[in-house]
Amino acid sequence: MPEHATTISHTGEGEYRRLPVGEGGDVGYYDSGRGEAILLVHAGVFSDWFRPLSLQLPRDRFRVVRVRRSGYRDTTPPAGHVSLADHARHAAVLLDELGIGAAHWVGHSSSCLIGLQLAQDRPGLVASLTLLEPAPGGDLHGPASEQFAAATIGPAMETFFAGDPGGAFDRFMRGIGGPGYPAVLAGPLGPGGLEAARAEASFFFADEVLAVQEWIFGPAQAARVTQPALVVLGGDSPRLTPLMAETVQRLSAMLPQARTQMLPGCSHLMPLQQPASLARLITAFITTIPAASAADPVSQ
Repeated sequence: MPEHATTISHTGEGEYRRLPVGEGGDVGYYDSGRGEAILLVHAGVFSDWFRPLSLQLPRDRFRVVRVRRSGYRDTTPPAGHVSLADHARHAAVLLDELGIGAAHWVGHSSSCLIGLQLAQDRPGLVASLTLLEPAPGGDLHGPASEQFAAATIGPAMETFFAGDPGGAFDRFMRGIGGPGYPAVLAGPLGPGGLEAARAEASFFFADEVLAVQEWIFGPAQAARVTQPALVVLGGDSPRLTPLMAETVQRLSAMLPQARTQMLPGCSHLMPLQQPASLARLITAFITTIPAASAADPVSQ
């Protein structure tokens, strides 16, 4: 355990710990298993997107580290705005403290962008990138993203700043997962999981939406991301949320070593809909990549 980590609870993934990352904030994490490291970094809105996936990954083959990002449940509230570069730096602090020289990054929506940022800032820390329907940051933003912003993001933000965070959560989740999203969340997240997700969503609307909007990423930045990348699109997303197909296509065209795969029977809620299929997909992808290095010199 890192010297400054704080243990606060226990689950089937091992102990939940918190680690200071500077500016008065911290991140939470679970760490269990042995082998090459997989870093699971959740999307926005709530922090347990990857819990079902984490439980599906084989601990006899992989060291699985699931992160709870600064600003989300069971972390110290950050003192100010947290940019995507800040989140990337937090991940680097955690990997350094855990003695992990390189990890296979698994991201979803906004955390895909954080992984892309870390791949630029500390390339040796990122052995590969599995990116589940990246959020429309930087040059990934296109016409379908504009339509989604008008239909979903704008109304959700207006609802949040009108003093109704629960209503904002509902508007946004309906936009990315359809009206049946509560059932999708309730099952995998367990008793109280939907309510907990709704309760921690305020940070997303108050801070993270801005972080995605201000993030800079285009061909010049993409050229620096030379790690193998698997960009995943849900089979139902082109119909439900066309912007997801747009961002997957745009990112895959930019990255030097990207491959694209469609996962049938799911939407942007795929980590909760298809955790076992995702675990198999990630495992198969990682086996095509040479073993991650044991140490990463800090990039200057």
